[in-house]
Amino acid sequence: MNTDNVIDLTVDSDTENTATSANASDQTSRQKPRKSKKSKHKIKMISDFFRERAAGHHSRPRFQLAELASVPTNGQSVILGNPDTQHFGTTVVDRGWACGYRNCQMLISGLMSDAGRVNSESSRFPEGHVVPSVRQLQEMLELAWRDGFDADGAEQLGHRVVGTKKWIGTTEIYCILAHLGVRSSIVDFHCPTAPDGTHPALFSWIAEYFTDGRSNTTCSSALVGRSPSPESGAASSVRFVAKQPLYLQHQGHSRTVVGVEMSEAGTNLLVFDSDIKTGSGDRLSPFRYMLRSTRGVRQYQVLFIDGDGSSANETVSR
Repeated sequence: MNTDNVIDLTVDSDTENTATSANASDQTSRQKPRKSKKSKHKIKMISDFFRERAAGHHSRPRFQLAELASVPTNGQSVILGNPDTQHFGTTVVDRGWACGYRNCQMLISGLMSDAGRVNSESSRFPEGHVVPSVRQLQEMLELAWRDGFDADGAEQLGHRVVGTKKWIGTTEIYCILAHLGVRSSIVDFHCPTAPDGTHPALFSWIAEYFTDGRSNTTCSSALVGRSPSPESGAASSVRFVAKQPLYLQHQGHSRTVVGVEMSEAGTNLLVFDSDIKTGSGDRLSPFRYMLRSTRGVRQYQVLFIDGDGSSANETVSR
């Protein structure tokens, strides 16, 4: 079995390499083999302990989008999606490989506010409205593969992700949502659309998604459709719309797009990034993803939740 992608929570690479070198340099000690065997057994027990804890652990959300209701915007127009969407961050256990799963948790946290969707006959959402852990999402992905979703992707990942640190992407998120009974579609922005190598077409598409006036979901929060309070003055202009967040993928990383910031100077995306701490929600800067940040990125994919129950089996190219 290839163990390259198996999660090891026992020692860091430097400690492991040091121990290996020490054993190799002391070939004359007769006590070393017995001590080494005992040490390996102890390490295995520690590994099993932490792996079991990680398997059943449900990460707590760090932030909820509704907390941006009164954020100062300096007169910019800020349009945000489902205010019940929660930010889930990576931990020391999964940093570097689990951003796809963390973003999937963010999508699911917003979907759970849609009672009609969660309680439908085709729904497979967990009881108690608890956002699945990374381990549970891995199990869902393998179940979706067994149901026939994305045979090519399953083959590429060896039909196994449970207990590993294999990266996942847009099609795997599609499969997990499909297993939950949620229909989604993927839009492919396969190349830059500006001479400087940026992706303005991507930003325009996302801005239209949040501002087209059509609702693709129901949200439980009373913030949806609410106008800025008179007390906020010109410094704040935040509006929530009944739109689920978007999953945004490029090579090596993914984010959850929760809204847009619009002005005469252009549009910024507002994102939940699992690798970035959101802070107290009293400013927008930790959430901004600017057009210039897309320079040099060859391709993006966007996954969005279908609101009418239909799904697109083909990727749409832009």
